[in-house]
Order: sequence, then structure tokens, then C-alpha cells
Amino acid sequence: MHGLEHYMTDLIYQYRYSGLFILLTGGMIGIPVPDEFLMTFCGFQTSIGRMGYGKTLFVSFLGSFLGMNLSYWIGRRLGIPFLHKIAPYLHLNEKKIARAEHWFRRFGDKLILIGYFFPGFRHFTAYFSGMSKINYGRYAALAGMGAFLWAITFITLGRILGVHWQKITLMLHHYLARGGILLAFGVFLAYFYSMKRGRANIED
Repeated sequence: MHGLEHYMTDLIYQYRYSGLFILLTGGMIGIPVPDEFLMTFCGFQTSIGRMGYGKTLFVSFLGSFLGMNLSYWIGRRLGIPFLHKIAPYLHLNEKKIARAEHWFRRFGDKLILIGYFFPGFRHFTAYFSGMSKINYGRYAALAGMGAFLWAITFITLGRILGVHWQKITLMLHHYLARGGILLAFGVFLAYFYSMKRGRANIED
């Protein structure tokens, strides 16, 4: 177990539900927190009776859902105008930003659910959902569903794995991180294809 992971599990071991809630909320905003690792650890804690399964699941859902909502509203508050300000540093022009916004409005909400399961990707979907001003009711419903599925998956996994939770979780995290890279690459290709298609339609 690395230093950060050891420190985080110590916090949960000491503060249990409040520690889990604060860490997951912060992790969803973008603070470097090993979310899946912590939830699997908490699942293990439920298997030995130190934490209750139902309460752990509820707190995990609440913390992650709150974090995703805060990220959404931060993105919405900063908005596309903020992206326009930093666009020159990112080599973006007005047309590219407009196309990115259109693409995310068309396909982005489908990534909210999937993105939970890939480290780093869930932050992108939350912030850009806010920036793109995706309907909040739809976003909240998808974010809530994703938060529940994500929490129940890893807490149940930790409960089932018991003392083997750490080894399997580290292995799983490794593959999920790779999967996140592949998913991001797939999203980029889909965006690139949609831009080329849009350009072709304009030329026609």
C-alpha cells in the first residue's frame, strides 16, 4: 500500500462514515483520492463488522453524488466563456469550441454513467456537463444512477473479497486506468469523426 492510500485508509479507519463521505466528495471534485480503493476497503470493513453495509453504501452514494454535482456547478459557473479565455493557450479557436460543445451536448450525457468506472474520466464528464449546460435534471438522474452503481459495485466487491481486497483492487485499478485511456481515445476519435462529418456537410 502506497503512502497516500495508507493515509486515506487510516482516516476512514478512524472516522469511518464521515471520513468516507468527505474523501469521496473531494475525490469527485478532482482532489487526488483513490476512490475505488477506499470503497473496496470500506466493503472489507463491512465484512468484519466495523462498518454497516447499508450505511456505507448510502454514504458512498451521497459523497460521490455530491462531488459530481459540485463539479457540474463549478463547470457551469466557469462556463464556456472561461474556456474561451484559455483557448489561445490550448490552441483552440471559436469554431473548435463550438463543435466540442455541440458534440458533448449530443453524446456527452451517455458518458456520465460509463465515466464513473474509469479514473479521471468521471471528472471530465462532470465539469464538461456543467460547461455545456446539459439539462441539470437529466444530469442529476444519470449522475445519481452512476453513483449508486459505482458504489454498490466496489463496496460489494470489497465485502466479497474479504482479506484479499487490496491485491485484487490494485490489479483492477490498473486495468480500469488503461480502460479510461482507451475510452478517452475512443471519445476523441468520435469527436474527430463528427468534426470531419460536419465539415463535409458544410462544404457540400
